[in-house]
Amino acid sequence: MLKSGCTLALLFLLGIGAVSAQFSPALLQNNSYWADGKAEFSIYGAEIVRYGIPRSCEVLHILVREPFDSKQLVKPEGPMRADTIAVLKMNQILNVPTGLYVYQQMHSNFWRVDNARLLKFSLTSNDSCGNTYKEGRRAGEQFVYEYRTYWDGMAGGQEDVPVPANAYFYDELPWLVRTLDFSKPGAEFEIQLTGSVINSKKDTIEFKPARVSFKATERTIEVIVKHAAGSDLFTLDRDGPHLLREWKAADGSRLKMKRNLKVDYWNYNKPGDRERALNNPMLRLPD
Repeated sequence: MLKSGCTLALLFLLGIGAVSAQFSPALLQNNSYWADGKAEFSIYGAEIVRYGIPRSCEVLHILVREPFDSKQLVKPEGPMRADTIAVLKMNQILNVPTGLYVYQQMHSNFWRVDNARLLKFSLTSNDSCGNTYKEGRRAGEQFVYEYRTYWDGMAGGQEDVPVPANAYFYDELPWLVRTLDFSKPGAEFEIQLTGSVINSKKDTIEFKPARVSFKATERTIEVIVKHAAGSDLFTLDRDGPHLLREWKAADGSRLKMKRNLKVDYWNYNKPGDRERALNNPMLRLPD
């Protein structure tokens, strides 16, 4: 019995390793792509569902490598510190009109470059009714989840959220699907997944089984994520860096890339700079 139990445990651990190996840190750690001091700046034409109705809008995805203070979990100022690490930051920025008013939301993820683990996420949300802020910070094998909302009964609080093996947050997916090891067969495999936190209310963060698979065509890779709320379909460039061209979400939302730049966007803050950047062919990544 002991030998059999040990064998089962070993097979279980090997199974976890095999699943985890489906994702690769190679793109995250690609210095030739990320260490140029510039960001991926992707503009999507979108239909974002609010109140059960798709709303036409524009969504931005911004990815950039940054130094990070490992204690404060913010970008440090001044000279490099001993506890500074490198992260890849992704901002998802949504500006969604809903009749007379508008939803304005930004979700940020921060992945450590050295081990590809999510270190922190945060959300700001206002919908012309009130402001909400959420933040999750990794503490070992759990996240400390804090929230401040304008909703009755969820004005503010903090919870410890255990993170099981091979678990991810839904709002990581636009980046995570690009890190699949496409050199391996696209057979379906299982992860644990939560729902999105891009909303104004406190979340019940619960990890549930999800299935991931992909198939390649001549020019694209289609990644399907089947989860508790339905299926999401991501269409990527077949060639690296596997840009996200289109995303059809389970709730009926849809993003389709209009433009993509590699640019130090923080230096484009003057009147007319948007047009100047969009019209500069040297800033465009290949279509």
